[in-house]
Amino acid sequence: MTTALQIKLPPQAFLDTHRQDELDELFSSLASVDAADLSGDYQGRLIGISGLSILPRFVKWLAYKLLGTWLNPWRGKRFDSSHGKNLWGIASLVSGWGAYRVSTNSEDNLISLDYGVSENPRFLRPILGEARPFGNGIWLARMRYRTRNNINTLLYFTLRRVGQ
Repeated sequence: MTTALQIKLPPQAFLDTHRQDELDELFSSLASVDAADLSGDYQGRLIGISGLSILPRFVKWLAYKLLGTWLNPWRGKRFDSSHGKNLWGIASLVSGWGAYRVSTNSEDNLISLDYGVSENPRFLRPILGEARPFGNGIWLARMRYRTRNNINTLLYFTLRRVGQ
């Protein structure tokens, strides 16, 4: 697989062209940093939703374009020390919902976002986010769902610090 460093495309454009299995491979190859490196508000962008890879390229492109508009109320994430929340809103009305604990997972070499906290409704608690720095201020992250038997990757997204 080609890495972002081997081509001369901006990182976001590079990520937009890959299927979820390729994003899995890329994510595994990225280095980790300390969870303290994530602080403040980050704008989010969905790039790899499970199941969309089978759609024709144009339909997939259109779906991601629509998810990048006001139709998608998810705006990104807020990180504050060892915890955070998803940012949801329309226009300038934004609030936090969907809390998580932030920690460095040295075993898997990634930053972990664990939604298994008491303030979340039960259906959110099996969610596990994972993030690694991609480059140029962009973080590659994925949302996974824990079941009794395994962990399934539901989607990939990017995060970019607000104001960068």
